[in-house]
Amino acid sequence: MIDNLALQPMRLRGAVAPLGVALVAVLLLGGATVAASSSPQAFVAFAAALVVLAAVAAARWPRTAIVLVLLSPIVDRYIVADLLPAEIASASHYLSEALLLTVSVILAWRAWTDGRLIAAFRHPVTVALLAFTALAGLSAIVNGVPPHVAVIGLVFTLDAVALFFLPRLVGFTLRQTLAVVGVIGGIVLTAAVLAIGQALLMPRLFGMVPVRGRFGEEVRLASLFGDPNVFGAFLVSAVPFALIAAARLPDRRLRWLAGAIAFVLLLALWLSFSRGAWIALVLGVGFMLAIVDRRALLLGALGCVLTFVAADTMPRNLLVERKPPRTNMVDSTIDRVETIGVGGDLRTLFVIQSIPVFRDHALLGVGPGRFGGAVANTFPTPIYDEYEFGELFWSPKQRTVDNFWLHLVIEAGLLGTAAFLAAVLIPGVRVVRAARAAVGWRRIALGGIAAGTAGLAVSSGSTMLLEANSIGFLFWLLLGLGALVVAAAGVDDPDRAPPAPGEAPAPAA
Repeated sequence: MIDNLALQPMRLRGAVAPLGVALVAVLLLGGATVAASSSPQAFVAFAAALVVLAAVAAARWPRTAIVLVLLSPIVDRYIVADLLPAEIASASHYLSEALLLTVSVILAWRAWTDGRLIAAFRHPVTVALLAFTALAGLSAIVNGVPPHVAVIGLVFTLDAVALFFLPRLVGFTLRQTLAVVGVIGGIVLTAAVLAIGQALLMPRLFGMVPVRGRFGEEVRLASLFGDPNVFGAFLVSAVPFALIAAARLPDRRLRWLAGAIAFVLLLALWLSFSRGAWIALVLGVGFMLAIVDRRALLLGALGCVLTFVAADTMPRNLLVERKPPRTNMVDSTIDRVETIGVGGDLRTLFVIQSIPVFRDHALLGVGPGRFGGAVANTFPTPIYDEYEFGELFWSPKQRTVDNFWLHLVIEAGLLGTAAFLAAVLIPGVRVVRAARAAVGWRRIALGGIAAGTAGLAVSSGSTMLLEANSIGFLFWLLLGLGALVVAAAGVDDPDRAPPAPGEAPAPAA
């Protein structure tokens, strides 16, 4: 049944309610966006209605509610925020936090009444996160961090971790996991098609705004997301699912379809000019595919070559009268590398400038909220003055160090970073081990999760993607779903989640 999953008829009755919730959510979001230009109160009313809808969905259709929470940062940070007045745009970022809190409370209550709450949190990741929190608290005390700064700093680092536990509160089967991956993949694929349309027709297609690069790139395409690095990260997370599907699906037509999807995603990735995403594709996705599925790795290598040629030779700006100069992809990348080599890259300078900070605070760090992230920008930190970071933050647009792992190491120290990495690697290693032995759709799900999360982790070395409610939602949800798929297969009994109400327990291996 698993291997023939794609060939089974859709159960329309079961899909009507989730699709209806999604449609109403889109209408409310559209209403909020339109109303915001005339009345902040109307925006708040629509946003409150969206939160109420999420609460109802969490009570009746909990898995649909989790998907709404997952997608909310994409909307309120990258799509809707660009359409709102400036005084409302920043407030819209809290919409996803409100949805996360609402859905989490209701799902936790459901799990409590069903006697499943404690079992859902009985996991080694919980221990690692508690250790991280305790070490962060100790660091805050030692470094004299104000309590409100420490709490907000912890929230910004750990709020996305809730997405690891939400699936455990309700239970996800392999088919439901693939459905979630399909929703994410559909959105990313749509954005990729739009980005290719931007390149072929005009950069401002449908009102989308491209970004001008600093190394000869006339246009860096970001599609719906506005930020090429965020767009690139989503593409990196979706590519391995398509590649493994192209290598392992039993039906030849489905393999060709998956290959075509992978081609579109890779082509859009080149057009984004996100070098961090390119590196993540090679070091994260490539390394993991070499472990999990070498056939998919070979397809990916071939796809990268073909799509690079296509991106470099495809016609551009067919609907633009005064066509901008065409970017040479090789030359612009060489310029970027040379900038790093001569010490002119800002991310490299942040690392060099942070060495004395690390030397002085190696074990416990400088405390949560004190370095590198949005909290340190909002609540001025003495670390920047003490260690002379002022020259690096000369631009008002430069709010972070653009490196989540640097931010984590300096704030949490070696001990806190080790606890955080343990929370990531415990489920990650289990997913990788299970993916190597899996077949059929389970191999696609587990291999895609392993490679996708590895790519996101590497990509966060050049961005702050795992901070707060951005890519972190997707990263932790994939890890949570992967842990449940492993448990359902009976591969790792300690990872087994309790069955959902009315479902039979997963069989032992």
